[in-house]
Amino acid sequence: MPMTYAEYKAHIRAITIEYGRQGILVGPTSVKFFPVEGIPAKEGGSIFARDPALVFRDGARLEIYEEVRVVNNEIHRYEYSYHYERPNGYFFRYEREETTDPIRKPEYHMHVVLNLPHFNAPSVNLEIILKLIVANFYSPDVYSRQIIGQEIHLTV
Repeated sequence: MPMTYAEYKAHIRAITIEYGRQGILVGPTSVKFFPVEGIPAKEGGSIFARDPALVFRDGARLEIYEEVRVVNNEIHRYEYSYHYERPNGYFFRYEREETTDPIRKPEYHMHVVLNLPHFNAPSVNLEIILKLIVANFYSPDVYSRQIIGQEIHLTV
C-alpha cells in the first residue's frame, strides 16, 4: 500500500489508538514524531514512544524508535528498535542497525532477556510487534496462560 509520510504517521497513531480502544494499551498513546537531519520533514523523520512508552494493561511497556523515509511512496525503516518489557524484567527487543559483523550482530536482530547475543530476526514493524505481543501475552488461550507468570533464572 503506497503512502506518504503524513499518511504513515496517521497510520501509526491509528494503530496505537485502536489497541487502546481494545483495552490492551492504557493511558496516553503518546507517539512523537521528530525531524531527522538530512531527511526533509515531508518525506520522513523519527518516530518515538519513550518516556513515556506505550503501556499495557498489566504494566508492561513498549518503547518504539523508527527512523523512516518515504521513497517512491514506500516506507523505508532505516533503523528501528521495539523494546517490550514485562513488569518482572523479562524483555525482548527487535532492532535494525548498521553492522560490520553480520554473524555476531546481524542487521536485523533481536535480544531476549539479555543485551547479548544478537539473534538473527526477520524485518518487523509496529503492527507485527503488537500482534506478536498480544498473541503471546494478552490472548485468553492456553498458550498465553502457560507463558505468563513463569520465572526465569539465568546464569551465563
